[in-house]
Amino acid sequence: MAVQHQQMQYQAESAVQQLNFVGDSINDVTKAINTLTEFEGVNDGHEVFLPIGAGVNVKANLVTPENVVIQVGAGISVEKNIAQAKTMLDDRREELTKYQGSIQNSLNELTNRMKEIETVLNSVARQQKAETTSSMQGS
Repeated sequence: MAVQHQQMQYQAESAVQQLNFVGDSINDVTKAINTLTEFEGVNDGHEVFLPIGAGVNVKANLVTPENVVIQVGAGISVEKNIAQAKTMLDDRREELTKYQGSIQNSLNELTNRMKEIETVLNSVARQQKAETTSSMQGS
């Protein structure tokens, strides 16, 4: 049972890491949706700062702010208008949120099972301690 508990603990730690990753993904999608919302109604030539990494931004003028390029998977990207892109991102966020809930449910089940095992192990340990104590007193 102790080995099973330890394996469950590793699974729980993995689930927590997955939850963190999915949570970060949900935040990224939400930021993208918010940014797209800010782009609505922006005209050609609007100046923006584009992050290029490591806290560095470059000034740029938007050429066609009404369209964006969005990744759809397997290294494939498509051009969509802002409304379509937001819909796709909303769908992605919904899928991620469902997946997050699924991971959370699995983690809760693991945690409950681990508590059950801990209760049994603690009971066995108390019983062994009581037997050891009584055998020492009888000697």
